[in-house]
Amino acid sequence: MSDRTSFSCFRDLVAPMRIDAGHQAVVELLLRLCTEVDALRQALADPRVPAEVRHSYRDAHARAVTRAHDSAGPFGSPEKILSAYYNRDPGADRLAPELDMAARLGASPEELAALRATLEEVEMYT
Repeated sequence: MSDRTSFSCFRDLVAPMRIDAGHQAVVELLLRLCTEVDALRQALADPRVPAEVRHSYRDAHARAVTRAHDSAGPFGSPEKILSAYYNRDPGADRLAPELDMAARLGASPEELAALRATLEEVEMYT
């Protein structure tokens, strides 16, 4: 069992900011993301949310935290979580994480093709 507390995590997270100001943006972004995740968790836990939605989130949460604690195999648990956001293979489709998530949310092949076209177009903006 880890002896890490919310305070020790916060202290370790902000310590590099005193050394290198470049870490400040990353820390601020991480804290903002944590705030958003907390807001989403609170919203989904609200009893006014349909039971099916809360049940779906509860199942998804259980799968995610299980993956986050599963260090079996050649890759550790943090890498398993990061693989939802980054390709494991450097030669893989660079848009795979975004398209995979859209597919998981039920996007049709046509919608995936349109999303790909949009992403490729906006990448060209200067």
